[in-house]
Amino acid sequence: MSALPAPKDDDILVETYYERLEALKEIFPETLRNVTSKAVSGGWTLFTFTKQAAWIISTTAMIMVLPYIIEKERSDNEKLQVQQQRQMLLGPQAAVQGSQPFY
Repeated sequence: MSALPAPKDDDILVETYYERLEALKEIFPETLRNVTSKAVSGGWTLFTFTKQAAWIISTTAMIMVLPYIIEKERSDNEKLQVQQQRQMLLGPQAAVQGSQPFY
């Protein structure tokens, strides 16, 4: 059916993966291999630095900002409770007047 003759067992070369990798050294020049190696190494270094910097910045921000956010929320809830209590005891106008400074 095919026009090409079937290969004989003698024609098939048996190459190992190591031999194939060695052959790639001949295909790509050493300067290209060195540049590629340095680029990959630099990329990995940049990735590692970025990962560490992100960890340091995020944990520092969490330690410094999270307590402020929690305390602010607690303070706002406390003010809201006081305003609601005033409104229940003195009526709707007392809550509005109570939040304004007294002169």
